Amino acid sequence: MKPLLIIFCKNLIEGYVKTRIAKSIGKKKALLVYKKLIEKTKKAVMLVNSHKILYYSKFINFNDDWSDFVNEKKIQKGNNLGEKINNAFKEGFKSKFSPVIIIGSDLWDINHIDINFAFSSLNKNDYVIGPSIDGGYYLIGMNKINSKLFKNKSWSKPSLLKETISELKNKKLKLLKTKNDIDTIEDLNSNETLKKML
Repeated sequence: MKPLLIIFCKNLIEGYVKTRIAKSIGKKKALLVYKKLIEKTKKAVMLVNSHKILYYSKFINFNDDWSDFVNEKKIQKGNNLGEKINNAFKEGFKSKFSPVIIIGSDLWDINHIDINFAFSSLNKNDYVIGPSIDGGYYLIGMNKINSKLFKNKSWSKPSLLKETISELKNKKLKLLKTKNDIDTIEDLNSNETLKKML
């Protein structure tokens, strides 16, 4: 069994990414914000010792430089985020990978140390979750599929993390450091480094 890291990524289309931030700074700058977040994610992924699959939201971009950082590229499948995550996990385990971890691409503070630690945590735990300040999570991993975690959940709502943890009673769960996704103008304004790049 080989570990698998799945990265969820939106296609870099102006007006499609970081729409909440775009309302304050415009679509062009919002796209730039997401490009910077993608760059940080690539650097983190590069130093993770696992098989890596990038899941695009709309279509596979074969001409991007993700090819230098991942082993495969696929398209997310499902009607909502829960279905898309669940289907990605299913494909990973069906392909005989274990453990499997999924991360997003909205985190400025993402780094390889946390991801590698998440993988090592699954040697002694059934699940690992990286909580985000907004009440969701930026990373989730497990040793075998548990589709219940992704059904009937409040996606993009502050209760998501609590709802997910409540499903894991009597399971060994490791929680990582809480970090801040860059989803709103407040998130952006609180990150001086990222703001200076715009």
